[in-house]
Amino acid sequence: MPVYDKGDQVRITATFTSDSVNTDPTDNADDVLVTWRRPSGRDTNGVADQDATPTATKTTTGIYFVDLTLDEEGVHTIRVKGLEGVVAADIVELQVAKSVFSD
Repeated sequence: MPVYDKGDQVRITATFTSDSVNTDPTDNADDVLVTWRRPSGRDTNGVADQDATPTATKTTTGIYFVDLTLDEEGVHTIRVKGLEGVVAADIVELQVAKSVFSD
């Protein structure tokens, strides 16, 4: 599991394929759902009263990314999921280490 410092910005990339060919899960980037669970248990999965939900950005056919700033120490879990067409998901876990410079 990669280890980062609090405040680092990371880019999570997801590639959707069908029969080994890059394929968009849909023609609408809103159908790529990013869920980010922080160590405190805060979840950003489209719930209005939570932090702003990170959105995926398409770079080319089947490839999407999301940039996140790691704001808590501990394990962050990020899931990128296609909701239509190519229905698939990938989960990434990142460790944010305690630093002598942490607030």
